[in-house]
Amino acid sequence: MGFLLRNWHLKLSAVLLATVLYTGIVLSGNLTDTQVQLTIGISGQPSNTAVLSGTPGAVDVTYRAPIEIAGTLSSDQFRATVDLSQYDMDNAPEPQVLPVEVVALVDNVEIVRRDPPTVTVEIDRLVERMVPVVVDYGQVPDTLEVGEPLTSLEEVTIRGASTLVDQVDRAVARVLIDESGIRVERTVTLEPVDIAGQPVQNVRVEPEVITVEIDVQAVETNRTVAVRPQITGTPAAGFALASLSVEPTTVTLRGLPDDLRGIEEVLTQTVSLTGLAADEAFEVELILPDAVRLLEPDEAIATVTVGIQPSVSSRTFVVGVVCQGAGENACLPGIEQLAVTLSGPGAAFAQLNAGDITPLVDVAGLAPGAYSLTPTFAGIPDGVVIESVSPGSVPVTIVAPATPEPTPTPEP
Repeated sequence: MGFLLRNWHLKLSAVLLATVLYTGIVLSGNLTDTQVQLTIGISGQPSNTAVLSGTPGAVDVTYRAPIEIAGTLSSDQFRATVDLSQYDMDNAPEPQVLPVEVVALVDNVEIVRRDPPTVTVEIDRLVERMVPVVVDYGQVPDTLEVGEPLTSLEEVTIRGASTLVDQVDRAVARVLIDESGIRVERTVTLEPVDIAGQPVQNVRVEPEVITVEIDVQAVETNRTVAVRPQITGTPAAGFALASLSVEPTTVTLRGLPDDLRGIEEVLTQTVSLTGLAADEAFEVELILPDAVRLLEPDEAIATVTVGIQPSVSSRTFVVGVVCQGAGENACLPGIEQLAVTLSGPGAAFAQLNAGDITPLVDVAGLAPGAYSLTPTFAGIPDGVVIESVSPGSVPVTIVAPATPEPTPTPEP
């Protein structure tokens, strides 16, 4: 019995070691290594801080578990975190490397490997400060005048990481000025920008929106347009309008852009041509469109010059042929009528008719016989010319008078 109890603790240790080795050999045949990807969470973040580096990302985890449960495990049975309480805030916001901690939430699971085992984290203290509000309405059309913008707040609070808040120079309210000149009165979202005007991300503006009011007025502009004379009536009979001019030929109008838009010309008061038989000049007023005025007021009176000249027309008359100079002979025209076309001032035709025009065939000194003669015309007014005669010659037959029979001598 004493022999058995001698060095009993050594013997017990050997038995326990053998049991553990046996159990490991047995269990090693029932374990398997499996991988799972986990999203890394954060814990222990110091108060009043912001994580500049963003979310830590993901970690690939290799774990060892019995075969019978390995296939049933999901990412929900694990937790991957980075403990931000280990971050040295005295050196904030410098990048610091922190370990990724992975634990299994079920028994008999061993974490074998983490990839990556660490992550780089940047943390900064949360601060706030006031910055001015600036209205940016961009390029204003030349046709508009813009008043001083009025905002519901002159300053707003910027909250965020110290390094980001320090970059903010102002909060900009961007407003579009409409070309129509409508007064601006709207709610605008503020945008934090740095001194160069570039947006600063990941900071908060409190409040985010303000009200902006801007008085917008249209500016008067100039527009140069043509002057067009208005005429009515017709000149005296036999006369026609030869020319029409106006001085000045153009004028410059001044007014608001909407009032000037679409105006291409300015009319004069109406000039009457009725009964005119000579050139004449008229002084008339310009008719201005509503809501506009002349840039030069002395151009309100225009001179309209009318040029009148005799009108030129033509007419064709059918007239009968008359012989002259036949003496005792008989003159027999081969045709009874001619067609003669005349041209000249219209006034010359006003009272002219066919009975006033006589084509003459002069047969004086011609012996009896047949002739073809060119007619001449009488009764044509001054300034009227013969354009054509049809036919151009007249066949004429001259017949001598008959010889009288001798008177018989009476018987005694």
